[in-house]
Amino acid sequence: MASLEQQYSLKNQLSITDLSVFRSETPIFSPVSFTLSAGECIQVRGHNGAGKTTLLRAVCGLNQNFEGQICWNGESIFKQSADYYQSLLYIGHHLGLKPKLTAEQNLNFYRKLRFPADKTSILNALSQFGIGDYFDETVAYMSAGQKRRVALSRILTEPVPFWILDEPMVALDIDGQKSLEGHCNQHLNKGGMLLITSHQPISGIQNLQEVTLT
Repeated sequence: MASLEQQYSLKNQLSITDLSVFRSETPIFSPVSFTLSAGECIQVRGHNGAGKTTLLRAVCGLNQNFEGQICWNGESIFKQSADYYQSLLYIGHHLGLKPKLTAEQNLNFYRKLRFPADKTSILNALSQFGIGDYFDETVAYMSAGQKRRVALSRILTEPVPFWILDEPMVALDIDGQKSLEGHCNQHLNKGGMLLITSHQPISGIQNLQEVTLT
């Protein structure tokens, strides 16, 4: 398995070929094909119910009821699942936070799945998202925007090259959106990759391309 430094320095590429995801036997959207390379961002667009989240979950390997190919660096994601999932961070529309745990405990839980515990890294990430004072705050007592910032702090506490973010702008104020865009640009400048959905306009992320589901 490649080290973190190698993961970012490789010419990573995600290749989607004629991908259709099905509900029962009915395709949710017309087949789509695209490639996403190191330093690039793709925004998946479409009306409500078009299948944006479904597409992201298929790319993550969470929905396997599909036809077509999903490849990472030239091979099916299922043939090299260990390397692929080590390279991937998925933050869904549902944030995956435990309400009875603090911000630090939530972030530490996810970080320890792949990286050594690092309290300083977690405090720094929360501070960069403007909620460093909520380090020891129980998530249940936070606003929707604060919870979103806690979840998004994972992009800083789990340093991997491929981010998949489903509606990350939801509940963020203007400052929060600009902060997220800034972190995305830093990620892309390092050779990272980003697959994102958003109903809000995205104007501040560089190298952004669009794929529209029909």
